[in-house]
Amino acid sequence: MSRADLRAGFIRIQLELVARSVELGGTWRDGVHRLTNLQRRLGLGTPTDPPTGRWAELLARVDALAAVEPVVELVLAEVAELPAPMPEHLRHGWPTVGAFSIQIEGDIARTHFFSTDTDGVSALHPSKAVRRRAELTSVLAEVRAAHPELRRVRGGSWLYALDRYASLFPPAHLATAVERRDRDTFRGMSHWGQFVDHRGELRDDRAEVFRLRVSRWHGGDPCPLFPIPTLELDAPIEVFDGWG
Repeated sequence: MSRADLRAGFIRIQLELVARSVELGGTWRDGVHRLTNLQRRLGLGTPTDPPTGRWAELLARVDALAAVEPVVELVLAEVAELPAPMPEHLRHGWPTVGAFSIQIEGDIARTHFFSTDTDGVSALHPSKAVRRRAELTSVLAEVRAAHPELRRVRGGSWLYALDRYASLFPPAHLATAVERRDRDTFRGMSHWGQFVDHRGELRDDRAEVFRLRVSRWHGGDPCPLFPIPTLELDAPIEVFDGWG
């Protein structure tokens, strides 16, 4: 999802979680910093603790406003003013083929999925399954050739809970899936991405489930608030041999 697709509904659903955390004793500044992915979506850098630069200045203004709708308007004003950010995989120079990029961390190949299609059809439409699987196997082959030290493939996303995404990966990789728990930061799309479709429109059905759960939340792990669980996968790289 690009910054151009950062719309009021998607901003608001994140801020509603922040507002509930404030009711439970938190602050707007800390909540927006930890519980939203707005810093990345605005292109204001990779999150750091403590926050710095224009993002830190924005958080100070958020603290002064201290309410959902004024903060939505503030973020939309930033969207209109700031240049579109460079996609993360391009900014970091991750090896990329089609919709899949690989982030290399020591002997780990971490998979990332970025929708790059411009035909108005979902990147995970069944008609694209063969292409997506070929992109995944191709980029993994590329990084394995360049980095023979790689031993494992990891991923973390709500997308693994969807059959049309899971089908792109070998069964032995999928068999390692565990549900993410005990998370205190939600700064990427691995959780928040489930609320928007490929056009950037809010998925109202999931948003309503989330809002109900948030209204009943009394603190603790926020992960179960999300309608679709985020799954973590970690398998030996050899399970991809012959896949695709």
